[in-house]
Amino acid sequence: MPLETILANIKRVFVGSPIASHRERHERLSIPIALAVFASDALSSTAYATEEILISFGATLYTIFGNFLAMPVALAIGLLMAIVVISYRQVIRAYPSGGGSYEVAKEQLGATASQMAAAALMIDYVLTVSVSISAAVAAITSAYVATTHQEVAVNSKVMIAVWLIAFMTVINLRGVRESGKVLAFPAYLFIGGMASILLFGGLQLLEEGKLTLFSPSALQDQVHHLLHFHSNAIHPPHDALSVLLQVGAATSNLALVLALLNAFAHGCAALTGIEAISNGVKAFKEPADVNANRTMVLMGLILAVIFMGMTALAFGFGVTPSASETVVSQLAKHVFGAPSLGYYALQFLTMVILVLAANTSFAGFPRLSNILAQDGYLPRQMLNRGDRLVFSNGILMLGVTSALLVMVFQADTHALIPMYAIGVFLSFTLAQAGMVRHHLAHPHQGYLGGLITNLIGAVVTALVTVLLTVEKFSEGGWIVIVAIPVIIMTFRTIKRHYKSIRNQLALPEKGYCPVPVENRVLVLVSSLNRGTIPALEYAKSISKNVEAVHVELYGPATERLKHAWDEWGCGIPLTILKSPFRSLSLPLLDYIDEVSQEVKAAEGGGFVTIVIAEFVTRRFWHSLLHNQTSFLLKTLLRLRRGKVVTTVRYFLDE
Repeated sequence: MPLETILANIKRVFVGSPIASHRERHERLSIPIALAVFASDALSSTAYATEEILISFGATLYTIFGNFLAMPVALAIGLLMAIVVISYRQVIRAYPSGGGSYEVAKEQLGATASQMAAAALMIDYVLTVSVSISAAVAAITSAYVATTHQEVAVNSKVMIAVWLIAFMTVINLRGVRESGKVLAFPAYLFIGGMASILLFGGLQLLEEGKLTLFSPSALQDQVHHLLHFHSNAIHPPHDALSVLLQVGAATSNLALVLALLNAFAHGCAALTGIEAISNGVKAFKEPADVNANRTMVLMGLILAVIFMGMTALAFGFGVTPSASETVVSQLAKHVFGAPSLGYYALQFLTMVILVLAANTSFAGFPRLSNILAQDGYLPRQMLNRGDRLVFSNGILMLGVTSALLVMVFQADTHALIPMYAIGVFLSFTLAQAGMVRHHLAHPHQGYLGGLITNLIGAVVTALVTVLLTVEKFSEGGWIVIVAIPVIIMTFRTIKRHYKSIRNQLALPEKGYCPVPVENRVLVLVSSLNRGTIPALEYAKSISKNVEAVHVELYGPATERLKHAWDEWGCGIPLTILKSPFRSLSLPLLDYIDEVSQEVKAAEGGGFVTIVIAEFVTRRFWHSLLHNQTSFLLKTLLRLRRGKVVTTVRYFLDE
């Protein structure tokens, strides 16, 4: 069986049969499927956002107050989440063709801002896959550690992560709708699992009397302890007003403010993925913009409830972060017990949603790459749809890049997250700033509400971007700061290349009709056999000026060729080139250049065509048993101007 047939059959097994182009509209997503495809990234952040807040407090003097302080931080992040969701609904309405932050910035803020948004989004998508898969591996290994009390080797974590990325790559190569159907069910199971832990956890806290932790008096006690931590001179407050006054005094303390800001910066990982819906509006069923906006609202509500609910449970149960076990795992042990079916089910669903989070990037990154390729910022291969009507090259590029990142950072979620949110909030800021300008340039009835929303969104996300950059710079955020300009320079280099090509290939202003010119044909002959005859016949069919050229590497072989040429040479003159140093290419290329100069010097000029005879073996591994002379010559001749290279193949049977 030929190699191409074998490869085609393997591709069909993994990717599936091709889908006709006219079926593209049938591959679009309904709201339930789209929620699983585009919201998994945002929903998955609930598996580690609370933990990141607690870890940030663990690095300060406020470790013992981490659970208490996490609550106001979570509420602030929830408010920011609402602002961003409402703002992106404005983006979808104004730019229903998709592209999100990039399209808004391109139209409203100019090329540099749009390139910055695109670079930030691309980094975000790659990090989404790397962080989500690494967190999924952490969920798996946490269950293993909780059961066996044995650590998991780093190399094993990396290997699992790479295999999961490969799995997601193959699933997405099969098509958007098919991947959505496969992944929708486990996504909704995760939402159900999180609803269960919030419900049963809340009931357990109620039974144990721990819900009083959320009462005003309990919160007052927590505030008192916090103030007492600052100064032993502070006495317990006696009324609500004094509590508020002392809280104000405490928050003025620089150390506490910095601790809260640091926790806020880490917890903003909960917002990653919100923009994905605005980038993939075209993937929705019609009316695409309406369905995308409804999905955005559903995602925001579910995300806010789970995130703030998990933070409240962590406060209620007094959970603290551990190097070997996630906060979600600890909460599941509190609520369901371990080992238990409920515990393992939630850990499994957490792992699944974290794997599915990568699917959000696999849905968004190829579409963004396609838009950038249309504008000339990425290679044109990103424009091509694969057999399953997906942008296969973009999917493969994302899979390979994220796998490399996982290997470099050893599948360590906490090492990857500092790089994560900076690009996300930069794209948020550019999108909201662009929408402010859009509203001002296109005022319409009721536009003021959208203008105010986007203005607030732009200011808040800009402040968060600055905060994230400062807080996470030394932890790895500097990599993003360096990477964005590098990516922008790459965009511009590609754009210049395509512009140069377009200018050089543009038709002349005046009409032109080709005229016949001389075509001098050189047939490269190593020996005379059945594979050589078709090459000679082809040469005579395209020109009357044909010459056979042979490089003498072995005297007896050259003599045999001379004796056979009189009978089989078809009357074509044979030129023998000497090669005292046994080089095939040097004398041959020198002679071709000499002939080319003669043709150029002749009146009217012309072409030099080099015909190479090549035999093709039946089985691909047979080619390994033969010299690759024709391949070498074609490669060398490709670099020389003014030469036409033609290969005449002779196919061999077994």
